[in-house]
Amino acid sequence: MIRFFSTLLIPLLCVAIVGCLGPGDDIVDPPPISDAKRVAVARFHAEEGAAEEVDKLGGRISVNLADRLALIFKEAEWVYDISNKVKPVDDELTKMGLTLAQVYADPALAAKLGEALGVDMVIIGMVEKPNLTRRDFDQHLMKQGRQGGISGTSTYIRTRLTAIGRTRVKVIDTSSGKMIFNTRIRSYLKYWYAYQTQMSEQQIFKTEVERYADLGKFLPLRIAYMLHPTGFKLEEEEKILLKPDIVLKGTGGIVEFN
Repeated sequence: MIRFFSTLLIPLLCVAIVGCLGPGDDIVDPPPISDAKRVAVARFHAEEGAAEEVDKLGGRISVNLADRLALIFKEAEWVYDISNKVKPVDDELTKMGLTLAQVYADPALAAKLGEALGVDMVIIGMVEKPNLTRRDFDQHLMKQGRQGGISGTSTYIRTRLTAIGRTRVKVIDTSSGKMIFNTRIRSYLKYWYAYQTQMSEQQIFKTEVERYADLGKFLPLRIAYMLHPTGFKLEEEEKILLKPDIVLKGTGGIVEFN
């Protein structure tokens, strides 16, 4: 009897678990933007409770993304907020009594916004608080000369800064009200520094403000590529924006800045 119930319960538990997990929400196939005549890019809003600089980053991402897409899809008309004075999407949201968060969460509301703006598609996203890190490496390194030997007697150390930006991007088809693209997109920026140990106090690093600005530039490039990979050159998820123009050697050999 116990064996019978065990045989019966195991399949039921499996069905229950599958039911709880559900199918994946991601839709990664590029949307048919080339078929659209008019597209709206809503301002990317920050996750709840985010700081002001994260909210500003969302604005930069949407503007830079729309500008980027407009360069490729020149036949289409692009509707997006450019400034505090020119903000057709935000103005329409105000008329409808809706927020960016509501439109982002509900494809039906996004479709209604699309209808009000007279567009074929609505692109909207949410940006998370970026992760900014610094790592100091205390390994002492020697500079290699042109002939492959040690140049001078000064020792060098390294520091790596990073900026990781994440956003979830959605595209809604206005006529059907369906979400036709939905995925999380990341940009991982790295900055390498190598400097003499005696000059460590004078070393100038990228500020947090500058790293936010870089994310505002490179995240839209990554998003544009994901939306239309056949029209844009490959934009890698990881990017080294700064590295020393010298060759350094430690106990393990030549140092790689990666």
